[in-house]
Amino acid sequence: MSFDLDTNQICSDLESNDHRKRGSTLLKLREICEHTPDSVGTDAIAAEFDELYLHLLKCYGDRYENVRDRAVLAVSAFLKRLPPLDFHLLNVVSTLAERMGQTETVEPSEEIRLLYIEQLHLMLRKYALMGNVGVFRECYPQVVKVLIKAIKDAYAAVQREGCATLVQLCRVADTAELRPFTESLAVALYGMLNHRHSAARIAAIEAIGRVSLHLDASGEGMRRLLAEVSPLLMDSMPLVRRECGLMGVLMLLELPDRYSYFERILPLVLCCLKDDSPEVLSHIRPLWEKCGVQYYEENEAELSQQEIGDLPVENYPAGVQRPTIGCRGLVQRSLRLLQLITRETSDWKDNVRLHSLKLLYQFILHAEASMTAKFFEIYPHVSHACCDSEPIIAAEAKKVADLMGRLLSYDAWIDHGFDGLERNARESFLKCFYYMFTASLGGTYEHLQRLGKLLRCTDYSHTLKPGFQLYILKTLDTILDKSSKVTASIEELKDLYLNIYVTAMKVMALSYALHNEDTEDVQRGQMILKRLVQLEETSLAKLHESWFGIVLLDVDNLDAALDENAEPVLLLYGLIHLGKIRSTYLPQLIEKIKLVFQHCCDTAQVRIFSILSIAALSWSETVTVEREQSTQLLSNFITEAVEPHLPWRAGAHGEAMRSMAMATLCAVAQGAKEEAREVLPALANHMPSLLEDRNVTTRHYAIKAMCYFQGMSVEAIKPLAYAIMQRMDDPSAGIRVIAATAVGKLRPVFKTEGTKEELEYEHEVWEAFIKRALDILLLYHESPEKEMQAAAQRSLIELAKLHPAAWEESYQRALGMARRKDELVEFYAKMKINDAQVETETN
Repeated sequence: MSFDLDTNQICSDLESNDHRKRGSTLLKLREICEHTPDSVGTDAIAAEFDELYLHLLKCYGDRYENVRDRAVLAVSAFLKRLPPLDFHLLNVVSTLAERMGQTETVEPSEEIRLLYIEQLHLMLRKYALMGNVGVFRECYPQVVKVLIKAIKDAYAAVQREGCATLVQLCRVADTAELRPFTESLAVALYGMLNHRHSAARIAAIEAIGRVSLHLDASGEGMRRLLAEVSPLLMDSMPLVRRECGLMGVLMLLELPDRYSYFERILPLVLCCLKDDSPEVLSHIRPLWEKCGVQYYEENEAELSQQEIGDLPVENYPAGVQRPTIGCRGLVQRSLRLLQLITRETSDWKDNVRLHSLKLLYQFILHAEASMTAKFFEIYPHVSHACCDSEPIIAAEAKKVADLMGRLLSYDAWIDHGFDGLERNARESFLKCFYYMFTASLGGTYEHLQRLGKLLRCTDYSHTLKPGFQLYILKTLDTILDKSSKVTASIEELKDLYLNIYVTAMKVMALSYALHNEDTEDVQRGQMILKRLVQLEETSLAKLHESWFGIVLLDVDNLDAALDENAEPVLLLYGLIHLGKIRSTYLPQLIEKIKLVFQHCCDTAQVRIFSILSIAALSWSETVTVEREQSTQLLSNFITEAVEPHLPWRAGAHGEAMRSMAMATLCAVAQGAKEEAREVLPALANHMPSLLEDRNVTTRHYAIKAMCYFQGMSVEAIKPLAYAIMQRMDDPSAGIRVIAATAVGKLRPVFKTEGTKEELEYEHEVWEAFIKRALDILLLYHESPEKEMQAAAQRSLIELAKLHPAAWEESYQRALGMARRKDELVEFYAKMKINDAQVETETN
């Protein structure tokens, strides 16, 4: 079938002044070409095109957009059917260069610019398919100008098509012929790497990867190329990151001078192996293994010998696939890059720090024991990252530290690890060491003891930082875990456990003192103590009795003007809370307390006194010795630590200390009831002034303590009894209630020896007090305060049982003056009924 066109008429129509005729002619011509059967020979089409091409190409510059548009489409229709001849190529490329290869933008329509670059792409595909791409060598300058203009175009579709065309050109071009133009093409592409459209960034990366294969690797161009692409490994779009990985794979497989650039290419691939997106990881991993296979084949002589002794790693991280020997070999020869990676772990940008740690993880995963030589270089940077302000970065650093502990040679890094801890007593180094040491399989008794002693020293165990305290306790847990696997004598293990106990107690004490509550750290420390109890086969109380005194030896520098938030004060405060008061170390504890009272600031003294009063409540539970010894200890404790602060002293501090001393005395009376009966009477001379103290709290505790003053003679108790009775008129309602209760609990001890007159006098004195007390209690029985009325009733009942005659007399006296006689009569009747019930039960 022939391809006959009236070329003269077509040329005449294309020269017409009517743009509509020109447009319709071009449209018809395109339709004829597109619908021409495949049986029509290319020579016939080429013959017709030879007659028309000048007029067609002239229409590229027509003033009307639709004419230009149809002219490009018509030429493209012809090019699809034409043979790959130099003549046709040069003419079309020259025209495209005139329209799109200039410095200024000649073609205003972005749609037509897209058609121009699509036409160039078409020619490249066609000529490459027919094996005649060599004809392009003569017009590379024009082609490159068009491509650069397209890459820099403002229209994203033109840019993407320009990149695709460049990729096609790089696939088929000869490196020697294209190399002179690669630098300018690469520079143009760099501008697209920050494009707002991810598709444009992906197209640019693909094109840069192809251009790199033709770039002169001896200059700075290759280094700049890799530096420009690397930031996109942190791109927010997974497909962009995947394209970076694909570019890295391409360069590892096909770059002629790839061995010189392995260390700079590898990050492009390794970062994708630690990517959060599964689509990136699943796509890149098989290609990375392909790179490993090629490297193995190229270095088979060396790697085959290494493969023979390549045993499985015993402590390999769970859920992680071990890289092939070829992949590992690739990384192991590129460890010089570590200096750059570790430097970026301190970058000011969060994403850069995260990216560098993920990359470091992959380097360690592939290098395995070979990375041990770089430990001293990596350790400080990973430590710093473990305390990063961004949780996701700190978590990644911990994964890196864990991997280091598993894969690096333990015997080679452990001493350097200890050196780092000794020189840098900081949370960051301890965190890193903890994750390495916990994950490793190593750990001799000497290492555990060295670590235990290091943590016990003041630089560590006396820290006030909660995060630091947490990791000290975690490390102690690890020491206990590893202690069951070491070879050591019972005495050596006991020495190790002692260090753990001392350190745990100090950290727990400071943690409690900082927050005034049982924090997570305190609870973790309690678990450590429970483990020690099991290992020592003892009880927690006996553990404290045996070792708590050693902890107190580490409470230093109390002979200075320290405030309540100073570390020694906080430490002593927390230790008293944890260990309470025990017989084995009470004298030692008293000496520490006396130092605080003598030298520290007012607030520190009050704080220590407050925790001492709380600890005293548990005296009977914690001081588990014979009664006589316990009484002697209590006497010494009160005499040395409490009594000096009971006398009146001027000033707010004296008032506060007097109040706290009274609180401690009250707590002791409640916590050691039996011993207090013998000890408290010696303090009776202080009580009258304390009962009338200006401070409400002091009076409160003084009256409360009076309930426990037992075994005193009438002579000794008389002034105290009247002082308590006066407190029933106290301005404080709470004190009035306690005073009413205390009156009913006073029990003097009467003389059994002496003259009859003396014995009768004692009874008369106490009887007079009882009558006075009953009169006042009956008065308060009518009180509108419910609590006071109830307290008065309880005391009346107790006194009436002991002194029925005095009760009857007071009742009759009060009955005549009572405002609410019915209530008093009812109360009296109820007491009679209760007395009758008691007598019946007794009989």
